[in-house]
Amino acid sequence: MGNKKRRRLDQKLSLHQRLLGGVQNSFGSPLANEARLSSNRVNGMSDLEAFINVLKCGFGTGCLAMPHAFLYSGWLVGLIGTFALSSFMLYAMHILLHHINNLGIQHKMPMISYRKAVELAIMKGPRKFHFLSKPFGYLVDVLLCAYHFGVDCVYVVFIAKSLKHLGDMYLWFWDERLYMALIASPLILTFLIRDLKSLVPFAIISNILLLTGYGVILKYLFRDLPEFEPLHAIQPLRNFPIFFGTVLFSIESLGVILSLSRSMRKPENLMGTCGILNQGMIVVISFYAIFGFIGYWRYGQNTANSILQNLPQEEFLSQLVTGMFALAIFFSYALQGYVTVSIIWRNYLEPELEDTYSRAVEFLLRIALVIASVLVAIQYPDFGLLLSFVGSFCLAQLGLILPGIVDICLRYEQDYGPGRIFLLRSLLFICMGLAGGVAGTVVSLRTLYARYPVVRKKV
Repeated sequence: MGNKKRRRLDQKLSLHQRLLGGVQNSFGSPLANEARLSSNRVNGMSDLEAFINVLKCGFGTGCLAMPHAFLYSGWLVGLIGTFALSSFMLYAMHILLHHINNLGIQHKMPMISYRKAVELAIMKGPRKFHFLSKPFGYLVDVLLCAYHFGVDCVYVVFIAKSLKHLGDMYLWFWDERLYMALIASPLILTFLIRDLKSLVPFAIISNILLLTGYGVILKYLFRDLPEFEPLHAIQPLRNFPIFFGTVLFSIESLGVILSLSRSMRKPENLMGTCGILNQGMIVVISFYAIFGFIGYWRYGQNTANSILQNLPQEEFLSQLVTGMFALAIFFSYALQGYVTVSIIWRNYLEPELEDTYSRAVEFLLRIALVIASVLVAIQYPDFGLLLSFVGSFCLAQLGLILPGIVDICLRYEQDYGPGRIFLLRSLLFICMGLAGGVAGTVVSLRTLYARYPVVRKKV
């Protein structure tokens, strides 16, 4: 076995690189994951930079689907549900971060990944479950890979639908699936960029386009609001799982927060009642709730999967916004996919390969992931349902179930508190994640299969 050349970000991160940690609402953009490699607190993020990173979690594709989520829940349930579910997820995030910090201190490890934290936690739980330590560690990797791969599938659908919208007006009437096939080649070209620092300009452009685009959308939403009475306050319960998955996809940003806790100059300022995390997430959650509510109020029962589809088609400004979002998401594709490649390549493939073949295999892996995401998008070209499925299946486990398991295991040798209140709290996390995750996954898959069956029935 030849010597392995591990690629690491050895240089000091500049200000604009540190501010890119929250490029998307996700379990950690690759830039955020790399930022944690700098353990030098002197060169770490300031409180303001960390606050900006938390805020950036609120500007992604998930926000565009929030008005449609309110259509499924009703405006009253949507408002209450967004704040309640998001606060619940934030609470679970606090508990997980607390345990990860304690594990780092106990094991004298300055940086502990989510996978390692789960493995260590299970080893501190009941002895008869110790054999599950490694399987649960692998599960974390699988879920992280599935999540970021799912985000890329959502991106392909979003870009293709945006291009079709513009193409139908100015060029030709093509099926959206043809656009998905056409963008595969340029996506592969960006995905073959191995140096993370080379992706920094893409992230900067993406952020500028997203912020500008949201400003224009808000202008449209607040213009000539209709009567409020016809809106449904509560929708049937069977529609709630779609709302659940969409909110999880939009709000959950644990990876970014984990990275911030490792790269801040004063990490103790992140947590606490008035810490950076709570301050930023209050703004983010409020923005999502207001955006979803106003979007549903503006377009009512006609609210589309993406609010962009509701903008005036004939106006040049709305067309420009559609193009800006398509370009922004295109530039974000490689950033999201970097996480999937990093986990698969560095943890599983690279250690097993000789240096002679490693470069070729890595390129094949990158190409295969792009092609796979395009094929999934072609089969299931529904932005809202794909987004809800990814949130329900992956984030319910990563954001609720696994934090609950970690908390139970780490408190096993201690005390669960008066009346076993901490045990009940963790069981509530697990039950809520199971109920919402299973329901959201089943409803999303069932609806996807009904609309886009793999085997079509003969008429």
